[in-house]
Amino acid sequence: MNSHIRQPFAFILIVAVIAWWSPVRLEAQVVDCRLSATGDGSFAGECATDGSGHRMELRRPDGLTDALWVGTVEGAARPQRIEIATYQYADGPKVIVRSRAWHLASRYAVSGNGLRLSWDEGSEAPPSAADLEIVEAAKAVLSSEAVWDREDDRNCENDKGVVSLYCALARATAEVMGRYQHRQPAMQAVRRVIATEWPERVIDHRLMSFNNDPRTSLGDVERLFDLAADSIRNQIQ
Repeated sequence: MNSHIRQPFAFILIVAVIAWWSPVRLEAQVVDCRLSATGDGSFAGECATDGSGHRMELRRPDGLTDALWVGTVEGAARPQRIEIATYQYADGPKVIVRSRAWHLASRYAVSGNGLRLSWDEGSEAPPSAADLEIVEAAKAVLSSEAVWDREDDRNCENDKGVVSLYCALARATAEVMGRYQHRQPAMQAVRRVIATEWPERVIDHRLMSFNNDPRTSLGDVERLFDLAADSIRNQIQ
């Protein structure tokens, strides 16, 4: 290959690799919440973003030792559950857990009168060492054709001795984290690899579609786990 062709090609390849490994970053959309104490140990108030406001209510969780607050925030269609937790990064920033994605709190301050909370909807929380452990544990479970459920229905209670890709990840998440979280960064990393490497095998639910596609082999599943683990290692390093 000529040098004047090789150099631009190398540059494009480097940019592509960096983009693939980087955490998901969308257009910045900062949410700023100012909540007031309600008198019963809870907080309620308004969250503003891009000129619009939504109401948030937070309370202490019942029976959850790994969460600081749980509650709801009103969205465009219906209220969404929200959770502020520390378990993902024990000594680091607070995690905003929502049904669509996880985010890191850029501001978190609590006083007797109120609670201030901010995060960027355009930036997903990066994975931690726990996510690497989840992917490796799921790979160990789904290690042979004999235990692979090729007809996943996302119901992990009726597996009858076999396990699908989704259920292997769900069980590994519950074992490592103490409970299942649908948008756990480990599962998000696996979903992104599927969308990148095998987009033609995605119909609706990425994990289920990839698992049930007749073209998917156990070798593909193992490669999927390896690529997701490499992505997570790159981010936590």
